[in-house]
Amino acid sequence: MEDTILIVGAGQAGGRAAEALRRGCFKGRIVMVGDETHRPYERPPLSKDVLLAKDDTTCFSGWLHDASFYDDSAVEHLNDSVAKLDTQRHIAILASGSELTYDKCLIATGGRARDIEGIERSARVVSLRTLDDALRLRTLLIGAKHVAVIGGGFLGLEFAASARARGIDVTVFEAGSRLLARAIPNAFAEKLLEKHESQGVRVIFDAGATSVRTHDDAVIVMNRTGTSQFDFCVIAVGQMPNDEIAHQSGIAVDNGIVVDEFCRTSAPNVYAAGDCANFSLNANGRRMRLESWQNAQEQAIAAAKNMLGVETPYRPMPWFWTDQYDWNIQMLGLHDDSIDRWVLRAGADEKMLLIGLRENVVVFALALNQGGDLRALRRVIEQAKPVDADRLADPNVKLRQII
Repeated sequence: MEDTILIVGAGQAGGRAAEALRRGCFKGRIVMVGDETHRPYERPPLSKDVLLAKDDTTCFSGWLHDASFYDDSAVEHLNDSVAKLDTQRHIAILASGSELTYDKCLIATGGRARDIEGIERSARVVSLRTLDDALRLRTLLIGAKHVAVIGGGFLGLEFAASARARGIDVTVFEAGSRLLARAIPNAFAEKLLEKHESQGVRVIFDAGATSVRTHDDAVIVMNRTGTSQFDFCVIAVGQMPNDEIAHQSGIAVDNGIVVDEFCRTSAPNVYAAGDCANFSLNANGRRMRLESWQNAQEQAIAAAKNMLGVETPYRPMPWFWTDQYDWNIQMLGLHDDSIDRWVLRAGADEKMLLIGLRENVVVFALALNQGGDLRALRRVIEQAKPVDADRLADPNVKLRQII
């Protein structure tokens, strides 16, 4: 009898894993279980293309595969969810009550929008995590004049940029004292704030505890800054890993599902990948979850190879991008407090490269409308060798010369 591989989750990671299994010549049964009615898709277009497209019928083009892929590749897609795994008997208990026997299992359940205590979701208090969320927001934007965003992270700012492009007033309430304190250096956070304010976005920092009251045709946002009325409110304060299945199944969980470098969980023949997986980024043992397009893609492919017996350690170089207005912002490596020197290579027409070093070793780079330079810096970060910081700061010296 041929083996059965169960993929729990039908998002980008689940879809890429199924594709990689077939490309790896797996001939057995693949069953993908997901509670969304849609086939796997990518999430970056949700905060941009879906909200800005003029035509409802063509507003989304982020499908991972053509609809025919799953039939052509013999990938079964069940619209259900897995409540628990019996990891000893290799049986998945589905929410519908049925059971499914597997030989190997990949948990790729992603994450969900983080809630704010005391704020209930409603028709006018919404998050932006799924395609259905984006389509709902697209409808809410029609006729709206002023919207609130709680959270000044990447997602909240992307939504703000899209709303402003539609001529809608936006107020962003941020609990912290600046934008994106954990993700980007302060110098660029100030530049990003100036960009949003120049486009008419109002940003309120140190907003404190916020409550939202919903009325039939409006929402009331209340915090230490006062009380304001808006057409609707977007909650964008990060996400939580969907690791309940692992917890219920006795699989190790710690801010996500704990996996080793080969994407293996603490249960035999059970793997995890994507936003829900907590892994060791490098040899020094630093563990984290990466919530990004890159991680959902690459870790799922690595997990599939490992499930097929091709040992593939997962050691990614973190890469993230965001599009806001006419800015493309890309980041490579990790921004943290260990960076002891910043080097700025400024270009013309709103182009710049901000590089973070630790003891003259490049560990992080942020490119504004200059993503091509990151390809050169990737090699520098991977080699982890000291560089001449003064030459790095000189815009007349090409990066290739420094490498």
